Amino acid sequence: MQAGMWLGYVTFGFISDAVGRKRTYVFYLFAAALLVRLCARAQPLALSVVGQLLAFFGSGHFTGFGVMTAELFPTSFRASAMGLTYNFGRALSAAAPWAIGVIAAREGLASAFGVSGLAFLLADVLALALPETHGRSLV
Repeated sequence: MQAGMWLGYVTFGFISDAVGRKRTYVFYLFAAALLVRLCARAQPLALSVVGQLLAFFGSGHFTGFGVMTAELFPTSFRASAMGLTYNFGRALSAAAPWAIGVIAAREGLASAFGVSGLAFLLADVLALALPETHGRSLV
C-alpha cells in the first residue's frame, strides 16, 4: 500500500496540471469512496490490488489539498486560512481511529469501512463547491 500511496501523492500534481485541480481532487475522492467499499469485501488476493488502488486515491488527494487551498485564499491571509482549515480537519479526524474501531467492534468491519466511504463521499460533495484554481493568478 505504501507504493500506491507514494504514486498517488506524486501523480496528483501531474494529473491536476493536465486536467484541472478540482476535477482531479473530486475524482480521487470519488474513487477512494468506491474502493474503500471494495476493500471491505475483498478476498486476500484481490485486497493486494484493491488496497494499492485505495492507497493511491485515498492518500493521493492530500497532495491536492495544499495546492488548492493555497490558490483559494488571497496572499494577505493565505497562511492563516490554510493553517486553520488544515488543523480544523486534523482535529476532527483525530477521532476517526476511535470511531472506526467502535463501529467495527459493534457492527463489523464492513460497516466501519462503509462509514469511511461515506466520509470520502461527503468530502467529494463539498469539493464540488470549490472553484477551479488551475491557471489562476495568485494575488
